Amino acid sequence: MLETDPGRDHALTHHWRVPGRLHDLPGLSVLGKSNQRRARASVLACAVIAHGTEHPAVSYSRRQAWYVGRYEGVPMTYRTVTGAVDEAIAAGYLDCVRAMPGDHLRTQRQSTFCATPLLMDAMAGIRLEYERGSSIRLRDANGEPMTFRETERVARMRREMDGIREFMAGFDVGISPDASPGDWQVDQHRIRARKVRDGRETWTTVIPTPGNDVYRVFGRGRFDKGGRLYGGFWQNLPKDRRRELLINGEISVEPDYEFLHPTILYAMRGAALVGDPYETGYFPRAHGKLALNVSLNALSLALAVNAIMNKERVAPGSWPHCRRYTEKLVEAVVARNKPIAGDIGADRGIDCMAIDSGMAVKVLKACAKADIPCLPVHDSFRVRARDEGRVTAIMAEVLDATRVAISGSRSMVSMVSFPHMNPDPVVVPVAEPVVAPSAEPVVSSSGPGLSSAEPGASPCGTGVRFRPVLRPLPPRPGSPRPRVVAPPAEPGAISPALVAPPPPSLGSTPPVPVPVPAFLLALRPTPEPEPAPSPEPPPTVPAAPRPRPSLAFLARSLPPSDDPSEPGPQRTATTLPRPAPVSLAAACDGCPEGAPDVPPLLVERKGLLGRLAAQARAMRDPASLADVWRSSALSHHASVHAPTLHRRCLLPSTLAICGQALAG
Repeated sequence: MLETDPGRDHALTHHWRVPGRLHDLPGLSVLGKSNQRRARASVLACAVIAHGTEHPAVSYSRRQAWYVGRYEGVPMTYRTVTGAVDEAIAAGYLDCVRAMPGDHLRTQRQSTFCATPLLMDAMAGIRLEYERGSSIRLRDANGEPMTFRETERVARMRREMDGIREFMAGFDVGISPDASPGDWQVDQHRIRARKVRDGRETWTTVIPTPGNDVYRVFGRGRFDKGGRLYGGFWQNLPKDRRRELLINGEISVEPDYEFLHPTILYAMRGAALVGDPYETGYFPRAHGKLALNVSLNALSLALAVNAIMNKERVAPGSWPHCRRYTEKLVEAVVARNKPIAGDIGADRGIDCMAIDSGMAVKVLKACAKADIPCLPVHDSFRVRARDEGRVTAIMAEVLDATRVAISGSRSMVSMVSFPHMNPDPVVVPVAEPVVAPSAEPVVSSSGPGLSSAEPGASPCGTGVRFRPVLRPLPPRPGSPRPRVVAPPAEPGAISPALVAPPPPSLGSTPPVPVPVPAFLLALRPTPEPEPAPSPEPPPTVPAAPRPRPSLAFLARSLPPSDDPSEPGPQRTATTLPRPAPVSLAAACDGCPEGAPDVPPLLVERKGLLGRLAAQARAMRDPASLADVWRSSALSHHASVHAPTLHRRCLLPSTLAICGQALAG
């Protein structure tokens, strides 16, 4: 199919050619080399296809460097293309407008050619020939075709697409007879469909390809970027016109994945998408959908705003809003989708295309296996109305497997993307992932055509390679970790005491011990020797009581203990020897000098000072003091008022006696 765009010139392609007999037209030379003849046939065919459209010109380059590596394996070189154009112009079959040197840098314009009425008259009643190209194609960062090496992975993807091509060539696609003639224009070479959007009427021109041919196109020079299916003429038709297509003569419907790219990104982040990601609560849903889809494919939010504002320049009236409105719209979309805010304005669209293209391949393979005619339209599929339920179930199964593969955990309910099948979808919340600091899940798929046996490929059959997410996968259910169980020790090694078996019940025979084979006894582990019991510590001997210091050096009359509470025997208080009795009374106290000595009284233990005071009193007035202590009344009075007597009366005399004793 020759893809057309109402706002751009047609591109020169090598897939279409005019029949061989047109090489004999007047004015055209007989070319001997097949490459030159094929190049001229493609140039004339492109001019015929573009004729009658809004932009009938076909662009081509007259720079030799532009053809290097662009048409590898096909006869489209600088020499053959420019030679064919110049010859057709000279014969009157083409008109040409040459670009000035450097226009491809200043205005992005190339030289163009278009068909003249003379060529269209010669093509009356003649159908073009179609040459099927490669089913796998690769383009660079600028969108230009590039060559690639045929690896095992590319060969596997090519086999998948060849099988899909063979399947799709077996059914017919037509236009419903009930369609309005004012919406369709069908001629010998092309189909034109009417489209009305935002009050503007446009026409889309498509060329039906024989066999409903499709192919995959990867971008950025890598097979893990892009990979969507192109080539089907129904893909470029307006959505309203696709509803009027028939598949094998039956009415068709188009089940689709609703907001597929946001769903993929939410699954990659381990979050559940609840609700409509395009609803911001303030801006219209159509504006939110446009802003989110543009932002996912933009390198930054500022570039996303510029891309939306550029719609007004390309098609006046398509976006009648100021820049401030557009910026607020993008901010609202980001705030609505906080779990994937880091993916908005980060050029994630081409990575999501690699995933959804792999899903489309799996859906087509499942439909081919079930013999269900299916036309892919990127994230939707055109099928017969009676096959809608079966195809929807296949799509749900593929989506669920893809969610599991890219998130590393069980996905949410698949029917969340099919509200017409499940009006009240139950969304199973997904646990928050454990994310390492400054880590971000990166989708690094290596192409949807991988098998599960290839390292890094999806184990769930989605056919997309992914780097592991930043957390370990949970253990599979039903696979407990092995446990090492130590062999049971011998009963003797556990305890030397033998446990007596329970007494047998009445009527039962006693158990007979089963002999253990010798080889089993040899396998028993040798019991470890029991450690020798530690010797008991010697009994602690209480320490001998510390002897109290003796007070014998003070006086021989002191008792063995000075504790007044300790009872002890009374003994006579002995005095120090003296040459003569000492009296503290006056010389005329009435005591004769030759008076006999009074024997010492029995002194009760009252303490050191009390005993000394008693001795002093006995030495001072032995006769009168003996009479006083013999009286019981006075004895009781003395025992009661002893402290007072000591302080007031006896202390001076006691000090005097002690002084004499020290002097002696």
